[in-house]
Amino acid sequence: MGSTDKAVITGFICRLCSKMNRFVIHIYGEEGERMKLAEKINAYLPITVNINDPLPKTACLHCIERLEAHHELMEQFMFARRRLNTDNKTTTVASSSTTTSTTTAPTSSTPPC
Repeated sequence: MGSTDKAVITGFICRLCSKMNRFVIHIYGEEGERMKLAEKINAYLPITVNINDPLPKTACLHCIERLEAHHELMEQFMFARRRLNTDNKTTTVASSSTTTSTTTAPTSSTPPC
């Protein structure tokens, strides 16, 4: 009998949506580990999965697709934040080095208001 870690398992309940699905991926199987499913679930969702908990260890393809889309969105947000912070630091340094305060004596003989 073959290993279920490498296969898409059929007829299991999805841990994320609790629906019975024909095609699911084992969260701690080879494919689930490659996709880092447990880490993404624990990072982004209001649930925690653990290999030793008694709940299902499978996720349906629809939920995995949505989890991956959320992960990509979060990565985009993090990239934008890093880029904006770097650009802001560069702009701040550049503007502070180009602005120097120089005082000049008034050329007009009339006193200021």
